[in-house]
Amino acid sequence: MEYEVDKQLIFSYFGRTASPLQRELIAQWLRNEKNEEQYYEWLEEWENSHPQYRAQTDAAHQRYTAFLANNPQTDDEPELPEHQKKNNWARRQWLVAASLLFLLSLGALVFQQQLLYQTYDTAFGETRSLHLSDGSRVLLNANSSLKVPRWGFGDRTREVMLTGEANFSVAHTPDHKNFVVKTTKGFEVVVLGTEFTVFARKRGARVTLNKGQVRLNYQAGTTRKQVTMKPGERVTFDPQNHIALKKVSTTQRLPAWNEKRFVFEETPLQEVAYLLEENYGLQVSINDSVLANRQLMGSFRADNVDQLLQSISELLDINVVRQGRQVQLNSH
Repeated sequence: MEYEVDKQLIFSYFGRTASPLQRELIAQWLRNEKNEEQYYEWLEEWENSHPQYRAQTDAAHQRYTAFLANNPQTDDEPELPEHQKKNNWARRQWLVAASLLFLLSLGALVFQQQLLYQTYDTAFGETRSLHLSDGSRVLLNANSSLKVPRWGFGDRTREVMLTGEANFSVAHTPDHKNFVVKTTKGFEVVVLGTEFTVFARKRGARVTLNKGQVRLNYQAGTTRKQVTMKPGERVTFDPQNHIALKKVSTTQRLPAWNEKRFVFEETPLQEVAYLLEENYGLQVSINDSVLANRQLMGSFRADNVDQLLQSISELLDINVVRQGRQVQLNSH
């Protein structure tokens, strides 16, 4: 039976379910340098959808110590036959070797990611400005992460991986190489030179285009689709990756968070609560649905989250109570 090296086969290889024949086929396929980039792209996608297991060594050691304490070895135990001793010793050696190999494999995967990619992170309430080696600029919003290849970026590839939210100002290269922003939300943004913002968080995703032109490649069910955006348009993805495209105002195109400025245009308070959770790590509760649907209108600057909460309180004339990470929004 002949096999074709595709994503499904590579994923079975990562999941250790590929046959010896399939593994040999993949090894031959990887001898072609042109396939390496695709291999690591699929590896990253597989790892994002299969969180790695972290061995709980401390807990395991405690359980083993308790087991020895509850099951002490005494001199009254019968002496095992010599052949059974050898079998037990061989079995223990095999288990140790298998455990060691498993831990080494996990460590190799983690090390491989650290080796191949430079990761830029931001904490809650923090923004970060990045200047990539291809001349592109990235403004990373709070609680976000951007992975950039350590080698060949700008020459062999211009693909980055975003989790969270970022604004991109992409430089055009002489060889017209595409700049690609990949996400874990089932879509990617492909551009030549432009300015746009990508939002890709747990509750949803959207792309806002300020200048130039971008193409979105996305998966809706079992169908792979594309849509081309024009300046002033915003595409929003629902949980099933169906899209909604609409025009946005000039003030909505550019991110205001880079200047610690907040612009609300008929924004429901529930949406603001999500912003507080995602950007500042707060746990926000609203005491009733009527209040959650009240809309904010206005623009203001806030240097920190307490100033932001104070402005929200004044705009809506509501009570804002904060205790550590817990925030309650209540009507008077």
